[in-house]
Amino acid sequence: MKDENITLRRLLDNAADYKMLEKWYQEKEIYSHFEQRKLTYNEIKNKYLPRTLDNSPIPVFIIEYNNQPIGIIQYQLINEDNKKLYNINNYNCYEIDIFIGELKLHNNGIGRRSINLLSKYLFDKKKADILVMCPLKDNIPAIRCYEHCGFKILNEFKTKDTIGNMQDFICMIREN
Repeated sequence: MKDENITLRRLLDNAADYKMLEKWYQEKEIYSHFEQRKLTYNEIKNKYLPRTLDNSPIPVFIIEYNNQPIGIIQYQLINEDNKKLYNINNYNCYEIDIFIGELKLHNNGIGRRSINLLSKYLFDKKKADILVMCPLKDNIPAIRCYEHCGFKILNEFKTKDTIGNMQDFICMIREN
């Protein structure tokens, strides 16, 4: 997927892509909102290797800006348990996650443009009814970005984060 100077390319099963992820996962601004802790190279490889496969239920894309890798965006079909958690009933719902790992490129519209590029793909090719993004409630920059992409706050919910702590999340939706 491409739009002017932004390309979304599939994450590859190679050391270069895993090393980029490792670098980004050392930034507190990234891991505190995405994984809640730093990840080692081996943890990254174990987590992301299955997502490089053609039939992965969670395809991951490297966001390239002017041909330089700067972050990731991924999507997955929302399962029935999460539909209940989010309080949505639509059949064909996809959840999007994103981070811009290069902090100097935050607040430049790259995340917004990447989300819009992936959203168009999910609506057009996957026939999504609704797209969902669930940032932590305190991640105000992400919430603002998602609002600029046409997502609206549906509700709030509490659930465990990736390390088991209860957190407040915002469920945001964008309808086709």
